[in-house]
Amino acid sequence: MEKYVTGEEFRGLWKIFFDFLSALPAGKPPVEVAVGGIKLPPGAADVAEAFKQWDVRQDDVWVVTYPKAGTTWAQEIMSCVMYDGNLEEINKKPTMFRVLFLELELPERVRQMKNLPSNLQIAEEMPSPRVLKSHMPGQLLPPQLWEKRPRIVYVMRNPKDLVVSYFYFMKMANPSPDSLSESFGQFFDKMLRGDVSYGPWWDHYLYFWQQRHEPNILLLQYEDMKRDLRGNVEKISQFLGKRLSAETLDAITEHCTFANMKKNPMANLDYMFAQEEKPVAFMRKGIVGDWKNHFTVAQNEAMDALIKEKLHGTGLTFDFS
Repeated sequence: MEKYVTGEEFRGLWKIFFDFLSALPAGKPPVEVAVGGIKLPPGAADVAEAFKQWDVRQDDVWVVTYPKAGTTWAQEIMSCVMYDGNLEEINKKPTMFRVLFLELELPERVRQMKNLPSNLQIAEEMPSPRVLKSHMPGQLLPPQLWEKRPRIVYVMRNPKDLVVSYFYFMKMANPSPDSLSESFGQFFDKMLRGDVSYGPWWDHYLYFWQQRHEPNILLLQYEDMKRDLRGNVEKISQFLGKRLSAETLDAITEHCTFANMKKNPMANLDYMFAQEEKPVAFMRKGIVGDWKNHFTVAQNEAMDALIKEKLHGTGLTFDFS
């Protein structure tokens, strides 16, 4: 990425796109395209189509998640591990330059201002091993992913906190009038139906849960990472084929605490979404149980019923406290 733009230039391109979203008239939301019945953000449908023929490398490292399940946290840990714990180098590049988000695509007319290629083209130019990121559900990821079987880290978060985090994220990432005026109750109902970008969380989770015993897939839960960050840093390191010293693992763990990432502009995506007139908090609270500050009794009962219906008999459970 840095071959084409600086971090500040990249932020400037995104600001142009956010200004466009802000100027949309009410009742004219950004166009989401459904692929295989799954709603995708603007531009992502083209990536899903290109994925069908896209070359995956066996030594790729992928982080795949449903939105707001702990992606930025996991990718920072993985990036640190792949840099062998060289935090000095890590802190020279924004996380989006170190871990390429394949379907987060600017409109072509905006990219042309800096002759910025598509993310898939940039990925093709990256040296191996690449660290790549996607929110795509498993069935829309490149077919070669299941043939060449590179390492995949998949992170899940309890669906109650997921709803809350996703709600606040959309206020920041989609500053269109329709998004900004949407209430938590309205967004909650859409999540219950799975009528949001990237589709139902339960289908997304279960696709990977059913493959949890595959040797090239590591499943993590956000709540476990909160409970034992050091242990999960070591687990990720071993999974990625790295044998780092205890001191290096300790340093990565300290680097990747929520408090340290929140104040680190190379790890936090605030710089991408910040507007002069309105500060943002990409990394908001980073806690388990914030749903208790948002759910009504009825909403909690509805979510419990949905969880029971969708996860019954799967063995997949979550910590909600």
